[in-house]
Amino acid sequence: MKHVHFVQSTETLEGGGLGRAAWDLSRAMAGGGDESLLLTTGRQTHHERGLSVYRRVGPTRAFYAPDLGRAAGPLLAAADIVHGHGFYVGPNWQIGRQARKQGKPLVYHVHGMFEPWILARSRGKKRLAHWLFEDANFKYARLWRALTAVEADQIRQLGIRASVIVCPNGIDPRGFSTVPSLRSALAGKKTRKHLLFLARLHPKKGLDLLLKAWASTSAASRRDWRLVIAGPDELGHRADMERLCQELGVSAEVEFTGAVTGDAKLRVLAEADAFILPSRSEGFSVAILEAMACGLPVVATHACNFPDVALAGGGICTDVSVPGLAAGLAEIFAA
Repeated sequence: MKHVHFVQSTETLEGGGLGRAAWDLSRAMAGGGDESLLLTTGRQTHHERGLSVYRRVGPTRAFYAPDLGRAAGPLLAAADIVHGHGFYVGPNWQIGRQARKQGKPLVYHVHGMFEPWILARSRGKKRLAHWLFEDANFKYARLWRALTAVEADQIRQLGIRASVIVCPNGIDPRGFSTVPSLRSALAGKKTRKHLLFLARLHPKKGLDLLLKAWASTSAASRRDWRLVIAGPDELGHRADMERLCQELGVSAEVEFTGAVTGDAKLRVLAEADAFILPSRSEGFSVAILEAMACGLPVVATHACNFPDVALAGGGICTDVSVPGLAAGLAEIFAA
């Protein structure tokens, strides 16, 4: 089979985990013996094995690349199945139109974009996109992929009648095989235990709730702990959170590391004693999967749509609130 995937961007700050999930799935298909190509937009055009990036023009958040539109016809002509990851942007207009024109099966991957918190944002832009092209794409899509049973219900609640499958994101645990040895090498070098937040610094991720919950616990209960916040800054949110730390009087207990990748990411995971994701909205968090692959107990909000954390005994699921997160923190501190 020949698969063509498309997504707005593979850059973390231009699409969060959306681009990574699309790229991982495309590579997994290629690794399974199929042909698979991911089309996306970026600051400059470049091509590598399995990935074609086309230079975008105009407003960044439109993700419009004229050359992608010109390339779409020939590329889709050679494809058996077309996969769209996310909605409402230039590639969906350009490639969705070609898929419909050529009668190519279109699979739409939702990636949490039907979460209530997400649907409530940029409603005007989304209404315009639906009028211009997404209504046509939604009606044409042959198959919808949900990450969770909750997301499958959200698809149906929007009146979509095409087939729906539930297929979560995944990771290759072999990528974390060095964490135990790193952890052993680091043993005894920390003065405090580390609670790790590893995600984009974005309002959606609930970092403000976490900091308030942290400050609301007793100083005695958290005295042996340090909150490590790792991830790239988006929308200037880091500065807002650093000011909040100062207002709450917890700056000395919180460390902002910035973005971590590769060996640096494995190190912060190895140094961590627990992991937390206080998100207001998630599709299916790869960060939680990675933390669990490293054997870390997890605190996640119900909005992460990851009840398996608690069902498998891997951690705690809490309300999306300061009291809920504080209760989760108290359990971690007391363990």
